[in-house]
Amino acid sequence: MFRLVSGTAKKLAISQPVLLLLFFIIIVASLINPNFASVSNASNILVDASIYGVAALAMTTAIICGEFDLSLASNFAMSQILLCYFLNLWGDSGLGILAAIMCMLMVSTLIGCINALVVVKGKISSFIATLGMMTVVRGLALLLTGGDMIATSNEFVKAIGRGTFLGISYITYIFVVIIAVFYFVLNYTRFGRNIYATGGNYNVAKVAGIKVDFYKFSIFAILGLCAGIAGFLFVCLMRAGSVLYGTDLALTCVAATVIGGTPLTGGKGNILKTVVGIVLLYVIYRALAFLGIGGYYNSLVKGLILLVIVAGDAYFTNTGRSKLAA
Repeated sequence: MFRLVSGTAKKLAISQPVLLLLFFIIIVASLINPNFASVSNASNILVDASIYGVAALAMTTAIICGEFDLSLASNFAMSQILLCYFLNLWGDSGLGILAAIMCMLMVSTLIGCINALVVVKGKISSFIATLGMMTVVRGLALLLTGGDMIATSNEFVKAIGRGTFLGISYITYIFVVIIAVFYFVLNYTRFGRNIYATGGNYNVAKVAGIKVDFYKFSIFAILGLCAGIAGFLFVCLMRAGSVLYGTDLALTCVAATVIGGTPLTGGKGNILKTVVGIVLLYVIYRALAFLGIGGYYNSLVKGLILLVIVAGDAYFTNTGRSKLAA
């Protein structure tokens, strides 16, 4: 019996180390402070993880395809600002709310498409292209708001942000639906298979007849769309938007992606493991807060986790290559 349990634990530690770490932190934090295991705390963690999680799914897909988007945080902030502005402009009518959401999503997707044009047609590195777009969009957001927060009292977004079903926020349910969409597309469609192929080897995929430029363009459009959706969910929760909200979005998305086991080299990745990665980050943040050491320590912890995971991945990858060479 002991050998069976030990063997199962060993296999789990090798195949799902992040999931095992997540359970370990939850158990330890709950033992230190029983309130950590409360339903309300779990719901709050899921809400926080859901908003950034939408963007993390898009970032994971982009990294699988061999691309990257530094402008995600600026697009996220711009989406909040535009949504609040449009909602305040067009009122609480059903048509006004729909128009506000659609216009905001079109702008966020357009930003992604501009990134795509620069990368695909201009043949410029996505790192450089999105770095420039990050600065441009943040500058536009500052011009629109003067650096001030813009709030909305719209009843629809308030209802989404405060609404729950079976103790779980509507925001989390929306995230679950988006997870299902990404999982299905990446695992059961030609589009998903070609995303992996494009990221795995661009030239081979091109020779094989895959329209690699189309898939890279699509990735940036998806990134823009998901930045808008994340912005919508954030406004539902906070009923406000600001250029200062979500400045760590891109780093958090990359951290969740890498923690989930997706290599930055592209061609490989798992959406569900990214979900575990983003939940792990927010469990750690909340655990630190319960211990009274939150705030600025969150960034320190996020950076340390990312460094450890990347170093560990590089070590085991090199070890595996050495064994194969031997």
